[in-house]
Amino acid sequence: MDDPIQVSRFDPAKIKKRVIFPILISLGSMAFIFSFTSFRGISIEEIEKTRFHFPFLGMALLVLFITWMVDGLRVYLTARAWDKKISFRSALAAVLSQYFMSSITPFMTGGSPAQLYVLAQSGLGWGEASSLVVICGILYQASLLLLLFVFVFFFRVGFTLRGVLLGVLYSFAIFYSAVMFLLFFFLYHPSALFRATNWGISFVRRHFKRAKFSEEAVRKWIEEFLEEFREGFAILFRKKPQYLAWNLGCYMFNYTLIFSLAYLVIRALGSSPPILRVIGVQIPLFYIFSFIPSPGASGGAEVSLASVFSGLVGIHKVGMFVLLWRSFTFYLPMLVGGIVFFRVLRGVSGR
Repeated sequence: MDDPIQVSRFDPAKIKKRVIFPILISLGSMAFIFSFTSFRGISIEEIEKTRFHFPFLGMALLVLFITWMVDGLRVYLTARAWDKKISFRSALAAVLSQYFMSSITPFMTGGSPAQLYVLAQSGLGWGEASSLVVICGILYQASLLLLLFVFVFFFRVGFTLRGVLLGVLYSFAIFYSAVMFLLFFFLYHPSALFRATNWGISFVRRHFKRAKFSEEAVRKWIEEFLEEFREGFAILFRKKPQYLAWNLGCYMFNYTLIFSLAYLVIRALGSSPPILRVIGVQIPLFYIFSFIPSPGASGGAEVSLASVFSGLVGIHKVGMFVLLWRSFTFYLPMLVGGIVFFRVLRGVSGR
């Protein structure tokens, strides 16, 4: 397959401009949380009792570093399923680039193309990288669902979502189920996909007459992608199922580590809620985050977390909790991932 993602598609100047929007939205949301919750009915004595326990923040930083290493190791070893050997450094660059682009794009959709791009520059073919990224994206959501079942039915951890959050979770479940149904339906009925492609091309030609594209190139790309996805699906689910188990295990382990960051932040603020409760309540929230249209779920993530954790943390601590949690899960990955991704772009453009 020809190179579908040119360096120009990732214009560094445009990317740098995009970074400012999620940061402003996130900071604005946290300013709202602080102003609305921090001092509502709270006495000075209660505020003065709040003490930082910095060792827990150091532990959170270490846990975050471990999640990056585990995710990089997952990609490094999974590439072998496609009979490719890439360096661990390239695998780590791929996942950090994914974190960065996810944080600055609506619905966090930029992460997969960035990871695909870095993997393709690291030695995988475009078709191999595409099938790896798409299939691992499916496993990413499936592993979160498995973790949800473990916490609900094994650990007996319950959680309550009401109002808008519950509606968003239901909407995501319906949308994701529909996408998965269509994906696997087209996998086993490719003729239906080709008919849908022809209908889509005709629709664009009729209603968007200024759009310029090659119909033959679109059909060819669809055919090649379907074949590559079918082959990648067969690799993980039939030929080399050990890599399927490896991905699911790594994803679930990584989720647990990421969710434990909230627990360590709460401990740093002087509270000691049950760790299983803290981890379990975040599982449905992560489904909701991926359905928030703002770049990197900024704004929605902060408000959602504050509404759910205010009872566990305390109303006078929830603002600081959200700020620290977002620093570990949003700002640091954005900073480190951005540095790595721009280095990849400079290296490619300098060839």
